[in-house]
Amino acid sequence: MSRLIDRLPTPEKVKEKKLIVFSRSRVGTFSLYQALKMLGYTPYHMYEVVMNGATHIDLFDEALRCKYLGAGKPYGKAEFDKWLANYNAIVEIPQFFIEEFLEYYPNAKFMLVERDVNAWERSLNNTIKDVLTACRSFPMNTIQYIDPFIKSFVNLHDAFEEVMFHGKGLQGGMEDAKRDSIADGKKVKRLAPKDQFLACTLEGGFGWDQICPFLDKDIPKTPYPIGNAPAEFQGLVKNVIGPHVTGSFLKAFGTLMVPIVGIGMWSYMKRP
Repeated sequence: MSRLIDRLPTPEKVKEKKLIVFSRSRVGTFSLYQALKMLGYTPYHMYEVVMNGATHIDLFDEALRCKYLGAGKPYGKAEFDKWLANYNAIVEIPQFFIEEFLEYYPNAKFMLVERDVNAWERSLNNTIKDVLTACRSFPMNTIQYIDPFIKSFVNLHDAFEEVMFHGKGLQGGMEDAKRDSIADGKKVKRLAPKDQFLACTLEGGFGWDQICPFLDKDIPKTPYPIGNAPAEFQGLVKNVIGPHVTGSFLKAFGTLMVPIVGIGMWSYMKRP
């Protein structure tokens, strides 16, 4: 089966990977993404996936489906290098490709931030649950046939649900996901080189004091970023997601449901 990654040009330059973060979404990863930018890294996170548009969303979707759902040849180093060429710190994505990132980028530093699985479950139920429901429901499930970006967004979240929750849905597969989170944390701790690895917990405190010594960086005078930086998320919704949803909906259905769609998407994007 033809893969999207094979149709993309080979990049002229691939940035050396300096940091690989195996933390799962909803474990302070957006704050860490912001912090890494402040420290001079070029980090890649789900925020960057969406900001880069349908191609990057489709690449993430394809990588998941190839590894877990038999959609094609799984990504190797050449494929990850092509996808992530412009970034030197990778956040969230490696949670799905632990062995691959440890093997392909042995000179990087590795980080894992864990969270109590019950608190993680509550966070998922307060955020991702709404997104998964929205992707399956009107109007998103209709707009996807009009707008390729929304189609890509829906497909990726379908893949998340299939992979993270073992095809059982969020509620039916939550206990599986929690067990996976614990098992994957143990795997990373077992396989990562000890002198290149930092393990932390969200509950135990996580900020400059933990990451800067590990990364050989001076501690900034500015506070460690907390929360979701509403201005950045608002810009994401306004400039990227919003026009797709609003434009497609206006074309097909008029203005009646636009405020509901906009409120739903903003509610998703602004959560921690």
